[in-house]
Amino acid sequence: MKKIFIACPISKYIDGKRFINDDFRTFIQKLYNICHEYVPEVFLALQREEYGKKLMKDTCTVLDFNEMKTTDFVVAIPDDSMGVAVELGWASCMKIKILLLLDRNQRYTPLISGLKDITYTEIIWYDDKLDKKVLSDVETVLRKKVKNSEEIYE
Repeated sequence: MKKIFIACPISKYIDGKRFINDDFRTFIQKLYNICHEYVPEVFLALQREEYGKKLMKDTCTVLDFNEMKTTDFVVAIPDDSMGVAVELGWASCMKIKILLLLDRNQRYTPLISGLKDITYTEIIWYDDKLDKKVLSDVETVLRKKVKNSEEIYE
């Protein structure tokens, strides 16, 4: 595994050019750092767009799609983001492995929870808050995936 694509909501957390949820930003930055421990390349649109300071509006679609085409693994926080739903559609169509972070207290369309019928998908469920436990669970999955991919390629 060489590249991870982190798919997460953006628009709901941007007010003008200001990121409005410090807890989510901190979680995403920690998630990015954990992913980077396991692969040389991690794509995070929030980072590219400097957490709202350099929003890309319409041009991001082609850029994000091109990033997805070179991705081995997607870590996704769908929440209620239509953009993440599109990215998950791309990933499943390309048979890219997916790790979903889903809130037990939120309803998801069967098209999200049923991705396992299209491509390899693991789900980490959490209760209301993305926290250290979720990060630890992500790290466990990544450790297993990297170990398995190394065994495949040796």
